[in-house]
Amino acid sequence: MRFFSRYSYLWKFPTEQERTYDEFVLPANLISLRLVAFITIFGMSLFLLFDFFRDVDFSIVLGARSVSLVCALTIMLLSFRQHITIYFIRTGIIVLTLVTISVALVTATFAGIPPYYLTNLIFVVFILVTAASGLNLRHALLLNTLCLAIFICYSQVVKRDPFYFSQYPHLFSIFFYINIVGVVLESRRRMNFLQFNDLKKQKSLVEELNQQKNKIISILSHDVASPLNSLAGLLQLQTGGHVKEEELKPFLNDVGNQLNNVSALLQSLVRWSRSQMEGFVPEKKTVHLNKHLEEHVNLFRPAAIDKVINLKLVSEKQLSVLADEEMVRIAIRNLISNAIKFANSGTDVMVEAFTNPKNKIIIRFTNEGSPVPKYLREKLFSFNVHSSEGTSGEKGTGLGLAMTAFFVRLNGGEIYLETKERERHTCFIIELPATETQTVPAQIGLVTSNFSR
Repeated sequence: MRFFSRYSYLWKFPTEQERTYDEFVLPANLISLRLVAFITIFGMSLFLLFDFFRDVDFSIVLGARSVSLVCALTIMLLSFRQHITIYFIRTGIIVLTLVTISVALVTATFAGIPPYYLTNLIFVVFILVTAASGLNLRHALLLNTLCLAIFICYSQVVKRDPFYFSQYPHLFSIFFYINIVGVVLESRRRMNFLQFNDLKKQKSLVEELNQQKNKIISILSHDVASPLNSLAGLLQLQTGGHVKEEELKPFLNDVGNQLNNVSALLQSLVRWSRSQMEGFVPEKKTVHLNKHLEEHVNLFRPAAIDKVINLKLVSEKQLSVLADEEMVRIAIRNLISNAIKFANSGTDVMVEAFTNPKNKIIIRFTNEGSPVPKYLREKLFSFNVHSSEGTSGEKGTGLGLAMTAFFVRLNGGEIYLETKERERHTCFIIELPATETQTVPAQIGLVTSNFSR
């Protein structure tokens, strides 16, 4: 049983993978269909020429072989249409095979064709179906078995010729050996498909890593270099005596805020880079969520005020999660930043935290502004999303949501997007495992902060 389990892929892949395999072999199988159709046309034409000089009933031969020729020509012409499916190819091979066998049986019965013609044709059919038709092993085996059964029934019931009986050992031998060849061919085809898939996945991984590298270089060259250049310029002006200390203070506050953001960004990048290293394990511990939520709401208060946005926090008391503390901080910071970035001026940005009945901590970030386009929703939490400007032209890196989703999932949580297009509300939800001692309170205690202009 272990042997059959190990090599079960020769018979059939799982449903979705088998569908992909059919698409992979479709071009080659289409060529195989045309080859079989051409061989049928050429063979029937040649036999028709030979039969003209034989002592046979040529009218029956002409009628039967004409049917086979018309069928082969029709399938050949149809194979040049666009959008050919794998089912058309399989049906074409089966129809050609059964029509050819039927024509041979009619000519052998009513036209006086020598009996060896039929047995030789069966041998050729076995070879073409297994080696040249492109059919999967299971379909080729079934079709060859059907052809063999038709011949045996014909020789036992319709025309009991001693020559047919003498050919049984040869037929069974060729049937056995040709299907062994079919197993080898099928193994090669399917192994080529598996290797192609592996190469495709590796290529995709390399492209994704290259894209991540380019984004990080872009971040370091712009988001990090710009504040440092500003600070260097201010220090140069002050050193040269071009500005007074009182005039310098407002600029220093702005540069200080920028450097704080750069520090947080670098911390996120370093943490994410470490998480990509082999063997990295999150440092999970009890994290008191309320403190981090209040700290980050306070951190983004100036940005919300500048954009005329009401930043609100509503949370249950004493929320704690079992997670890596720094990763939780990065996730909260990125989602609040995004909520403000894509919110319209004069609207509310709501941060809510509570425990659900499944003892999971839910943190919800809601804003009213630009909804996420439909074409981006499927790849929103991947590194394949390009940065987009906020409602006031704010720049971004395109890495925030991907890093957030990675950190949340690394800690056993999940992240979701809810969009209500009519209300223009966008809601990101993260779900994290609570500490073992966490319980759902009978009455919800709320900590509410409202930062408005």
